[in-house]
Amino acid sequence: MAHTASGSNWIQYNFLLKPYRVHALLFVFYIIYGFIWASPAEIADGLLVILTAPNILVTDYIAIAGLGATFVNVGIMGLLAIAVLASTRHRPFGLDMGVLGLVTGFAFFGKNPLNMIPILLGAWLFSRFVKRPFEENLVPALLGNALAPAVSQLAHVYYIPTPIGIALGAMIGVFIGFTLSPLAAFMKRAHEGYNLYNVGFTAGIFAIILMALYTNLGISFEPRTYWSYGNNTVLMIFLGIVSAYFVIVGLLANTGEKVTLKQLLLVPTEDLDYFKWYREKIYISMGILGFAALGFMAVMQAEYTGLAIGAILSVIGFGAFGKSLVHAIPIVAGTMLADIANLFSFGTPLNAHGSLVAILFSTCLTPLSKSFGWKWGILAGYLHLSVATNISMFHGGMNLYNNGLAAGLVAMLLLPVIRAVSAHKNRTE
Repeated sequence: MAHTASGSNWIQYNFLLKPYRVHALLFVFYIIYGFIWASPAEIADGLLVILTAPNILVTDYIAIAGLGATFVNVGIMGLLAIAVLASTRHRPFGLDMGVLGLVTGFAFFGKNPLNMIPILLGAWLFSRFVKRPFEENLVPALLGNALAPAVSQLAHVYYIPTPIGIALGAMIGVFIGFTLSPLAAFMKRAHEGYNLYNVGFTAGIFAIILMALYTNLGISFEPRTYWSYGNNTVLMIFLGIVSAYFVIVGLLANTGEKVTLKQLLLVPTEDLDYFKWYREKIYISMGILGFAALGFMAVMQAEYTGLAIGAILSVIGFGAFGKSLVHAIPIVAGTMLADIANLFSFGTPLNAHGSLVAILFSTCLTPLSKSFGWKWGILAGYLHLSVATNISMFHGGMNLYNNGLAAGLVAMLLLPVIRAVSAHKNRTE
């Protein structure tokens, strides 16, 4: 698709509608939004809590630090990610939008600048070691913060002196950043890209092994279950503004060709990089996904927790890479069937916090539904919820991308079965 700009636009296209500028303006809004809901003193106190807290799942920053500090942390994390991307003159593509969605989404629970830096440093050292541009490792470097709790957690083990715990955590963070890029490239072969959260899958395997090593050394972590409550109106307004912003930016964009609503809902492309095909028009699709998530939350009468907001921001971000509304529906339908099964088996409410978050994140399996059909999508969704709500015990909550791990395992399980069934059908037809 041609990418042209019209000088007659009432907003200078080349200035405002550059991808990183679009997101930078949004992240500045996050910070401003934080100051609407808290005083500077409250935000400073809250940020200190965020920077020094254990960050294993579940640590909802809104619950422990308040709305204001959390939004400021989210905005800072987004601006830092853009600064890293822009510093290498990285050429924007669809996955960048997903990365920014994940980085900011998980800054609502678990990610902050302090536990981000060691992992980025490790990725930079790996690039120097293999004598390749840092740009090539930027995506796994930024997504590697899935293991951010591994950086901060050792400082909170009571029998390890705090300075030693901080130093050990930083060293582990550097090691994670150094190794994650080659590991992620290798692990992608297992699910062949049908799990959009590949680094989450990789980080999950890494975290399981790291947790086993800790256990062997007698190091254990107390589980955390900090969920926020009572912020539905504030967070609903926030998500509505974000979704509307992307739709408006997409409508303002002049890419030189007409894009239909059907294209934006189906995104019928040959690969997962929707930004490559539709350029800034894909922001409309991202905004639509945001409004769809808002509708889902309303139907489920769900509580807007920090984790739910993080999940929705990741859904919006990956609207530019692999997620489309129509193909996400079978996945969500499958997770809802599993959710209903939990209701009848254990009495778990349909809108339980953990289940809702898993349902939203399950859309990372959308490529499987798109490639193999809605029936396999429903099965994948059912399996995903079952795995995602039961697997965190194996990594001790150190992998923030728990759903990426679950989705990778589901894709690994289903792909051979799908291909065997398809081969049988072809032989018998």
